Amino acid sequence: MPCQSERIAYLIEKNYPGEKLAQVIATAQAQRKDGKQVLVARMNKNKKFQKEKLAAEGYTEIKEFFNRD
Repeated sequence: MPCQSERIAYLIEKNYPGEKLAQVIATAQAQRKDGKQVLVARMNKNKKFQKEKLAAEGYTEIKEFFNRD
């Protein structure tokens, strides 16, 4: 069985500023070049369920980005 790459999820809050979103996507692309699997997705209203689902799919690190950051 091949070694599975690290899976990271970036959850972005609705109405996140475009310039900050571009930075998050650039970071994700850099990590993908390093062999990591990175998901960039909008945050659901039910974050707890979304995080549980991502964990079940094998995402080991979940990072959230908010408008106030």
